[in-house]
Amino acid sequence: MDSITYITYQTFPAFTANSIQTITHIKYFARLGLNVTLVFPLRNKESDSNLQKLKSFYQISDNFNSEGTKHFLPFKKIKIFEKYSYILSHFLWAFFVTRKYKNKHMKNYFTRSEWVFYFMSRKNHKIIFECHQISKLKKILIKKSLDKDNSKLILLTESMKNEIGQVDSSKVMILSSSYDEEIFSCQKNIEKEEKIIYTGSFFRFGESRGIENLSDSFKRLSKEGIDTILVSNDAEKIYENTNFSHDGFTLFSNLNRREISEILERCKVGLLINNESHHAEKYTSPLKYFEYISMGLNVVATKNEAHTKLPYQDKIYYFDKNNNESFLNAVRAALKAETSIPEDLKMYSMGNRVNHILNFYK
Repeated sequence: MDSITYITYQTFPAFTANSIQTITHIKYFARLGLNVTLVFPLRNKESDSNLQKLKSFYQISDNFNSEGTKHFLPFKKIKIFEKYSYILSHFLWAFFVTRKYKNKHMKNYFTRSEWVFYFMSRKNHKIIFECHQISKLKKILIKKSLDKDNSKLILLTESMKNEIGQVDSSKVMILSSSYDEEIFSCQKNIEKEEKIIYTGSFFRFGESRGIENLSDSFKRLSKEGIDTILVSNDAEKIYENTNFSHDGFTLFSNLNRREISEILERCKVGLLINNESHHAEKYTSPLKYFEYISMGLNVVATKNEAHTKLPYQDKIYYFDKNNNESFLNAVRAALKAETSIPEDLKMYSMGNRVNHILNFYK
């Protein structure tokens, strides 16, 4: 195996967890000597396939090929039918971009797009689809695609597999999220401070995770000498749509991964909060969780099925999302507890994850 073509309906460059995960995959594929090509649509004005700009944005030096394809489709152009215009745009883009590869049967393909998976499997290409959420349409496309000999599926959780239903288990692998061990590697001699941190978006698929409901708690923690740090690029949406206060926390935005790791290194507790959607309850394997653990943080989290299935449960302190006292008590308990890095953490590193993927091709 000497090459992988990664075809995905994502936007680059972007601070989103999904784009970061994709680029980190590519980095580690390249480090194993593979010739990697990233193919994606230029969906908006910020999209850019210039390789040097991508490498600079994500702070990587590893070489790969980047192919941005033109996107004249109705994505986000018809507001009243935004959901359906996305589905139509995704379908049409995948249909046309996969035609380019109809005669290239000797390559290995990877995708985060269900439509790319479907069209490439119809041509019997060797392709792996990594799926992070389930819908009725995705279940249909997954089952039809897995009927073909060379198609395989990666899921984040067992719950996702159960929801898809009866499929050939040999063609499905459960693989949780992972951390980039090059960046998120805690120095043992650094003393941690009485700080709680949240990193990532305040929203999930347009719905608030509930950070704004903790505003009063952040103020109370501040009076106790406990600092709260929020690292996010969409704080303005919170300020516009809620009564979220500027008091009681420090906000950082547009930080790169190394800057985030430097802040995490000095914090003692990481916050893991989600809304009550079916997706959040069943399918999540949060990238931020593995980054928290890799940097030696204890974790304060809302309790749902997906969170209770995460490894290292002894490091998680759960709270009732609708109860500020519950949150404050969880934070205090997490701050009092010893912090450490699990001895077997490497099994959740991106390097290890990529090796699992390559073995899955075989």
